[in-house]
Parts: sequence; structure tokens; C-alpha cells
Amino acid sequence: MRQARRGILGPLAEAMSSRAPAGPLPPGPRVNDWAAAGAIVDGPSQGVRDLLDDLWHPGPLHRAADGTPTRIPRRPVPSAGACYPVQTHVIDGTGARRVFDHERGVILRRDAEAEGASGWPASERGTAGTRLVFTVQPGRSFGRYRHRAWPLWIADAAYALAAVQFLLGAQTGQVELGPSDRLRGMLGVPRAADAEAWLALGLAPEIPLAAVEIADDPASLPARRAALAGRRSPSIEEFSARIGPAPRPDAERIARAAGQAWVRGASAISSWAVPVDAAPDAVAAALWESHLSAARLCYEVSLSGDAGARPVSGFPSTGDRWILHAVALLDTPGGPR
Repeated sequence: MRQARRGILGPLAEAMSSRAPAGPLPPGPRVNDWAAAGAIVDGPSQGVRDLLDDLWHPGPLHRAADGTPTRIPRRPVPSAGACYPVQTHVIDGTGARRVFDHERGVILRRDAEAEGASGWPASERGTAGTRLVFTVQPGRSFGRYRHRAWPLWIADAAYALAAVQFLLGAQTGQVELGPSDRLRGMLGVPRAADAEAWLALGLAPEIPLAAVEIADDPASLPARRAALAGRRSPSIEEFSARIGPAPRPDAERIARAAGQAWVRGASAISSWAVPVDAAPDAVAAALWESHLSAARLCYEVSLSGDAGARPVSGFPSTGDRWILHAVALLDTPGGPR
């Protein structure tokens, strides 16, 4: 597994602070309009099309705290705060680049006139197979979470990456984690910090965060496809209804650290943490590992069907440990505890 972390060390150090985020900013676009930048509808293999649908098929609408429906559909892969910043790019063995429009459900080829025009070394073209590259379009998450958004972008990308591995099993290969110049070179895009270059294309900036090699015509494992499609995090109300007079000590600790009382109703909880004085590069590595592990747990729970799992994010750094992420489990009624 290749990993590059240099570009996020400063922002991660800031994200560890206990400083509360400022007020929300207006949300940016949910997806980029690549057609406006010259991309044309032209999809890869049917297996890749089906895989993208398995990951991102829109379901029922998210609901606000008062129960009213929002305009945001649920997706099989979860997202912190339902921001869904992850975007999906597809690069085949020739280097041809395509992008999935998550809102319209179509795949567009970005370089219809330039076969092999990606940033891949010529020696890798035709031998690397098909790769999915996950980016984040940061505006909506940043508008809501400000300086705490970086860990959440990694979280959402990690949950997408783990979902591909869950669905395909042995049909996946090398994984590369970013951000890195190599991932950006694969996509042939400007740096996310160069907003003017993106805006000149009629697009919002994207940050490439992860790539995974897959079979050219993959097939999701049927039981796992069904499990991911049916995966739903138990509601906060369901957890709250299970809060007893003596919550589990680990659930109480996580609830206090997160400032989220509903966690006290968890049947079990897993969490990942690092020392507050850990070097930023160690924090970056731990963020990837913790969120990948948490995602695998959530998907395996959905496959077993005897419990529900709800991710817990947004922890400030307090005491001598920074909790990076947690997963609260809720047994199904009558199920094992």
C-alpha cells in the first residue's frame, strides 16, 4: 500500500485543536459538471458501471432531526453529516480517464481525444488494469465543519475504499493513499489549492485521496451487494431509546468525548485514538488505518445482520489522547449483546 501524507500535515495539526468550528458557510455544488469541461457520456465495462451503482445508488432521503425529509438521498457508502464529498474517477489500462456523475448516475469520458493522456508513466499503461480514484470535493464539508473537515474527508474516502474491497474481495489489487502528486497526476488535474485553475474549467476543486486497482470487468459478491444496499445506520432516536440507568463505561467515555449523548445507548463500541502529542504524519497514517478498520467493521456487521452500526466522528483533542473515530453498535431487538 503506497501512502503520501505531506500535504495534509499542517491541516491535521489544526484539526486536532479543541477550537470549535466557526459558523456554517453556504454549501458548494454537490458534484462537478464535467460535461461543461468537455467530458462526454461514455462508460467503461458493465461490471464497473454496476460497481459504481452498488456504491452510490441513491436511496430514501435523509431526514432532519425533526423527522422532515431533506433533499439528500442516502447512499450505500455513508458520509459524515450526509455531505457526500467523495467523487469517483475511473482510469483504464490505457490511461483513459472517466468520471462518475453521482447525481445523474452517468459516466463521462474526460479525454475523448487523448488516449493515454493521464499522468501515468508510459511503462504502466496497459499493465495497471482499471483503477478507481476517489477524490473529495471539499466545499460542503468545509462549509459545515471548517478546520475539522480534513479528518472527515479521509473518513469518507476510507469508507468508499473499504466498500470496494468489501464488494469485490480478491478482485481488488494495489491501494494508494494520498493526497499525493502521483494521484493528482493520474487524474491530470490542478492542485486543489489552485482554485483559479479549477474555476477556469468551470469546476470546483477536488482533492485526490485514494486509488484502488480492480478487475477490468468486476462482479460484486451477491451477498455483500445485498448487505451494502440494505445497510442503514440506526437512528439517534433508536440509540437514545436504549440508554439504561448504567451505560457501558466505554460508551459513556465516547459519548462525553464526542458530546453526543445518544452514544450511551450503544450495545458495544469500538474506538481508535492516538496520543495528542503524536507527530502529524503519525496522525495521518492512523486516520487512514482507523477509518478503514471502522468501515470494514460496519460492512461486516451489515453482512451478519445481527446488529446495526453508526459511525461517530468529530472528536476534539482533549486529555492525553485524541479519539480519531468510533463505531457504535446496536443489537437488533432480541439479538446478542
